[in-house]
Amino acid sequence: MAEGQLETMLAELARLREDDSARREVLDHVSSAVLHRPALGGQLIARICAAEESAPELEPLAELLSSALDAARIASENRKKRGSAFLQAVTDAVELAAGQDRLSPFHRMLLASAWARNGLAAPGALEISAADIERTGLSPGIRNRAEAEAMLEDLFRSLIDQAEGDVFALHAAMTETFPAMPADMRTYVVMLSAERPEPIHARLTCFWLLDRDTAIRMAAAGALADRAASGTLPRELARSVVVLRNWMPPDEARGLVDKAVNLSMRSGLTGGDTPAPWTIHSVLATLPDGGGAQSIMIALQQGSARKVAMLLLKQGHGVKDAYTIPCRSASEQKALIQRIKDETGAVPVPATWTLRALSMALGDGLAAGLPPAPGLIEIAELCGFDPLRAETITTEALIESLPAAARLRTLSAQARGKLINASEDWWNRHDIIQSWFEESDPAHEVLEGTRGPRGVEAALWRWIETRRDYWARLVARAAEVLAAAGHPDADSFTATALALLEGRALKKIPVMLDVHEQTIEAWVFDDPDTDQGATPEEWIEMVEPQMPKPERKGELARMVKDTAITADWIDGFLMAVTLAPKVIAPNKWLPEILGSAVAGLTPDSIQRSADLILMRANACVEQAENPAAFASAMTKRKSMAKRDWAGGFSYACGHFRSSWPAKSTTHDDRAMMHRIADGISTGFTAAESKTLSQWITARHAQNCRA
Repeated sequence: MAEGQLETMLAELARLREDDSARREVLDHVSSAVLHRPALGGQLIARICAAEESAPELEPLAELLSSALDAARIASENRKKRGSAFLQAVTDAVELAAGQDRLSPFHRMLLASAWARNGLAAPGALEISAADIERTGLSPGIRNRAEAEAMLEDLFRSLIDQAEGDVFALHAAMTETFPAMPADMRTYVVMLSAERPEPIHARLTCFWLLDRDTAIRMAAAGALADRAASGTLPRELARSVVVLRNWMPPDEARGLVDKAVNLSMRSGLTGGDTPAPWTIHSVLATLPDGGGAQSIMIALQQGSARKVAMLLLKQGHGVKDAYTIPCRSASEQKALIQRIKDETGAVPVPATWTLRALSMALGDGLAAGLPPAPGLIEIAELCGFDPLRAETITTEALIESLPAAARLRTLSAQARGKLINASEDWWNRHDIIQSWFEESDPAHEVLEGTRGPRGVEAALWRWIETRRDYWARLVARAAEVLAAAGHPDADSFTATALALLEGRALKKIPVMLDVHEQTIEAWVFDDPDTDQGATPEEWIEMVEPQMPKPERKGELARMVKDTAITADWIDGFLMAVTLAPKVIAPNKWLPEILGSAVAGLTPDSIQRSADLILMRANACVEQAENPAAFASAMTKRKSMAKRDWAGGFSYACGHFRSSWPAKSTTHDDRAMMHRIADGISTGFTAAESKTLSQWITARHAQNCRA
């Protein structure tokens, strides 16, 4: 996406203005591509700084930047260097623009809001200096505190009007301006707000106490302590602070809050009635994804008012996001909940589970020095979660607390093994399992530093072993959700969590085989060499499924030349996958082939080889339905090619042994599989090829009937 490409991409976003789904796909793809090329972030900053306030391209430019910053934040959280590299590149570009005097106060505010909206610490160069303020006439010369307070009172009044009295919207509006303010002005604004008597400022103070900026927490906490000392701390605020101090990191700011609480208790301000909670109609929760992120949705009602509370928890990060969505009617609320359920696979859980999950997430975040998202304050009040406190719990304690843990420990090894082996089918019922893989740079570096397919597999197993606690906790969290939902898979997840805790060999835990295979697949397709010269049409094509070009004669054979496998071996492997009585998903078998061939592939040829393999898989299905076509293809193979075909077939049967269960195979099936294994040494005659084709058709037909 060079400078010229940026122009055409802006035009494409403008064209898709009314198609939110298509715009999101394009933004996601562009953001991913930009992370592979951090220097492009600098071009984006330069273009924004060069745009006039009224320029029509400014909005899509800011949208592109915000999307890229969000992708960079997530990448950084998942320990991918490209996220940090992009953030550093755009920070350097901002500093360069500031040094060249190309950052107007308007541009500083615009860029600051992009960083703030994505929960990122903004570059210091975005701060507007006192000289800038005076030069641009943003405020007249302020001679004393009274004038400063009068100016800020006007600012508060204006922002409150814009937010229509909603504290969450007011907090968001102010937070987006903070990175552009000088640091002392930020703390002064927070302190002044915390001193004001209006109820909306009292609630806003609670939000400041959970800010990730220590200086802002300190300013709010200091103001609270002063008000408590002077006896002017409102009862409602004092009552809220008693709860909030448990959500704050144990630092100096919490010490000041504790001082305010103690003074309030002596004055009898911390008691009193709490607001009546809203009615909770339903709670939905997803299983955690591979990065440890988990969503919770709560349907709420009070009188005719309805809301949906949204929470995002992330392992190692605590309560990442929390907000509410107002609904105009019961039908709108129901439709929103149903859409979320359909998109995420969320399951219904009781409100009591939510309270425990939030307590653990609070403890998880505070262990990393991270307070929860401020929106949790509103959600806790609406749901009546007054007893919400941070709870630090080890993985071992979490697993032991699972409802079925004690019962499963009394089962025989065979019975527990059956439950563990059932994890092979989780991905059939829980789509989120497809996101269970290692995507961090340390994991990929292990793979990149290894030669040969066997070395890659062994190195990755050693890496995943170091992550046993992470995956045990992830599986346990999923088990807890399913147990709360009364889902039949709860016992299988619990047994698997116990197996991980107790040290069972990872290769003997089917879901960990999925993690292993999907990690290799993600690594193979994590191609940093994105085409920077693509046209807008090509960018759109990249995010839409396209039919690959037909295979040229000998194309796949040339790609796998000098590797451990051949094109004929791949055909045999794919036919075994096609005929397996128990379906084998592509995400399981494709990495097996690519892992064997990757040593001979370049980044440019990996995607093409995957396309060719998938086309050959489809050809196997066609041959299975047409015995004459298979017999003809086999007869044309040379003796060594037939032996390679037999080798690929037998390898797949052995590797995916569980997909060929004894109860689903006949005596004829087993006899033919033995004959194919013999074919590794002898090949097949024309007559045997015909018999083989007839068996393949019969086996395929039986699968279709089943």
